[in-house]
Amino acid sequence: MISPKRLRAHVEALTAHGPRFEDLPGVAAGLRYITNELTELGLPVRVERYGSELHEVNLVAEIQGGTSDDAVELCAHWDSVETAPGADDNASGVAGVLEAARALRDAELPARTIRFVLFGGEEDGVEGSRAHMAYITPQTEAIVFEMIGYTAADQAFPEELAGFVDPPARGDFIALVADEGSQGLLRRFAGRLEVPAFPLVLPELAAEVAMRSDHVPYWETGRRALLVTDTADYRNPQYHRPGDTAETLDYAFAAGVVTAAVRTITELTQ
Repeated sequence: MISPKRLRAHVEALTAHGPRFEDLPGVAAGLRYITNELTELGLPVRVERYGSELHEVNLVAEIQGGTSDDAVELCAHWDSVETAPGADDNASGVAGVLEAARALRDAELPARTIRFVLFGGEEDGVEGSRAHMAYITPQTEAIVFEMIGYTAADQAFPEELAGFVDPPARGDFIALVADEGSQGLLRRFAGRLEVPAFPLVLPELAAEVAMRSDHVPYWETGRRALLVTDTADYRNPQYHRPGDTAETLDYAFAAGVVTAAVRTITELTQ
């Protein structure tokens, strides 16, 4: 359903101009690329500003639902840190959203709106996703792609989770992280995966270890959201470094993750 080759092409295009940070050239190039790709799919792009600077922007496109005002969102952040081209973090997630949009655009009219959201400001206190909460209904739920492209022989885990989980030793899985209110979304997504998964409903005592990406504003406002992650710096030694480049990623693995998202969204919006 999802092409690893197309995922790689997106990542290469998004990283071609360097970091997507503040006023660096990669920002304008990345925003232009995302807009063009969605527009070519027949999905008009709405610019959702949360500040006056070029980089203070979310890009939003949707497939309008027929019978409901709420939506299922597939999200990723387009920005990177200043020190990295950001292939895994998070061109991989953006590529996944773009290819999911390609797969879903010709679906029968969904009952619920399908919305694709590319956030700015994740690397700066999740500013874009926090601002986005003002535009959506309380019933809106989200799948958040936060780094979905890196696999490795070794895997580390946060010390805070010791005693709560029995983590895998190999970094060949996708982690699905939910709060208590989002457990149903986690179970549904896990059931559609054909790559190894590590599902985790965060215990309250260890919740802070995962409060670092765009799922957080959904949880904080009582909305359902699922964090989908290759575990970032617990697996990828190039996290936030110049070596986070397109050739380091596992695109067949990422394609499996995106395929599960498409299947999940299709079911949730019927």
